[in-house]
Amino acid sequence: MFRARLTRPEQNNKYYIPKASGGFGRQRKGSPDDAGYRNVSYACGRFHEIAEDPSMSLLDPVHAGNLYQNARAHGLATGQKPRAGALIVWQKGTALLSGGRGYAAVVEQVHADGSIVTSESCGKDLPFRTVVRRNTDGNWNGGDGCLFLGFVYQPDDRPKLTLRKGDDGDAVIRMQVKLWARGYLPKTEVDGVFGKITLGALLAFQLESGLEPDGICGPLTTAALFG
Repeated sequence: MFRARLTRPEQNNKYYIPKASGGFGRQRKGSPDDAGYRNVSYACGRFHEIAEDPSMSLLDPVHAGNLYQNARAHGLATGQKPRAGALIVWQKGTALLSGGRGYAAVVEQVHADGSIVTSESCGKDLPFRTVVRRNTDGNWNGGDGCLFLGFVYQPDDRPKLTLRKGDDGDAVIRMQVKLWARGYLPKTEVDGVFGKITLGALLAFQLESGLEPDGICGPLTTAALFG
């Protein structure tokens, strides 16, 4: 269930901490609590937090101006209308340079009057803030020479965060496909039903990955399996 983030992420929130420091993140060093944090680090962390995707596989932590194209390359839907949970992306200037300069934020609220509230990071000087934006200038108040590119929407079919024996459906199929691709499950068992054979495959994967072999595909197993 989506909940707007209007305050800085908790210090131990793994979506905003790089893997090298024990988190889920694929971003450069830093978190919203120190001077090493960056705009894209926050935007990618928040986008995956909303999607409940600890594998952080939906977006690459590229320069902000390249996030829109990067999202399309990953198969995410984009558009010009705001939705809660979407990224909003600007490029710096009228042409996208090789450096990919730009700015990104996350839509936390969409109001009836057309305004939106975004959460974002402005680096070491302002690691977290919320902003009320209106599209009166056709640019969502991008400012500083930034050109609005569009919104990147959350995946409609994001997997369940936790899967266990007895579950079924598309989320189970996605897990089974990963197990099959890694050689733990016969392709004939990719059927969307979490039964005994799938359980055995998952236990084997957990054991060989150094995870607790509990037979439950929770956050840590999901991160290892989908990463």
